[in-house]
Amino acid sequence: MDKKKKRICAEVDAITDVLFSISDFLMENPETAYLEKKACRFLSAMLEQYGFEVEKGVGNIETAFVGRPRGHTPKRPAVAFLAEYDALPKIGHGCGHNLIAAAGFGAAVALSRTLGDDAGCVAVVGTPAEEGGGGKIRLAATGLFDRIDAAMMFHPKDANLPGRSNLGRVSVRIEFLGKAAHASGSPDRGRNALDAMVLAYTGMNSIRQHLKADGRIHGIITHGGDAPNVIPDYTAGLFYVRAATLEYRDDLLERVKKCAEGAAIATGTEARVEIVPPTYDPLRRNLVLEKTFRHNMELLGISVDADDGRRGSSDIGNLSQYIPVIHAYLKIVEPGVPGHSTAFREATASPRGRRTLVAAAKLLAMTAYDYLTDIQIQKKAAEAFKSGV
Repeated sequence: MDKKKKRICAEVDAITDVLFSISDFLMENPETAYLEKKACRFLSAMLEQYGFEVEKGVGNIETAFVGRPRGHTPKRPAVAFLAEYDALPKIGHGCGHNLIAAAGFGAAVALSRTLGDDAGCVAVVGTPAEEGGGGKIRLAATGLFDRIDAAMMFHPKDANLPGRSNLGRVSVRIEFLGKAAHASGSPDRGRNALDAMVLAYTGMNSIRQHLKADGRIHGIITHGGDAPNVIPDYTAGLFYVRAATLEYRDDLLERVKKCAEGAAIATGTEARVEIVPPTYDPLRRNLVLEKTFRHNMELLGISVDADDGRRGSSDIGNLSQYIPVIHAYLKIVEPGVPGHSTAFREATASPRGRRTLVAAAKLLAMTAYDYLTDIQIQKKAAEAFKSGV
């Protein structure tokens, strides 16, 4: 390991208590999408305390911010460390965003201290509402990342991976309009919207056998009727359609729409199909950045685990369509402990979770350092982004 990377690691080690305090504060004060006011204020104040100028409310989002080293003019190439800090309803930080935010903070502080006069290359972007709100999508649409050349973050998991694919996701609201009637006295006069919803649901089930490995269709009936003796004239459901490519995701979406249309024809009802934003794109992986991150994992003695193939969706996928990104994973629990659970939440504050937080801050800063100081990595990452590999 060269002297600069040793310096980065030393700088992270010097602020470990600060990183733990950030993680703990977020864990003890969970806030859901676009309501992260305490988190935004706390992180902004901590960045300011450590020599950053913070612009709040960026992208017309109250709980978003950008922090840059004080006194340094922004320069290119530039790297942004992404800080997520929204929590899940009821579960709190069962996805470990408290660790993500703290690691992004630690990486930015350590790298800015190491780069010195070149610290204008570093930024921290507070990205709210990852859990269903699409904060990164809104920020990217405002041009916030137009002067950023690469974005980096890690996510806690049950495995160590420099990267993996995510699934694109479309949310679909399906409603059926029928005709109410007495279910026993005059059933012939009704048109059953619940029958239509059940037929549509069954149609989607029939598709599942024929999905590719990355295809997903799942959902719930949110309104099924009001009384057993009244033929329902209105039903509604919410469904997710996912796939690893935009093309396949959109193909599955059309098949889901046809399930609704066919059910409406069969039952004499009317179907309404609406796309519910945000729509998440699949992750456009950058294997050059992942290779760089993997090399730094080796320097810290962290082995890479096998990918279990389990996939979710995130707004980092949309950002990856704008600029090269890395979305690495580091282990805080043993395989089998699910994310979005109380067990995973508690693991973020465990000794293992804290060790992972420190390692994540080092790895992010080291990878950003490699990118910023090696023009070949910059060129290859840009070429990989353009070619989609």
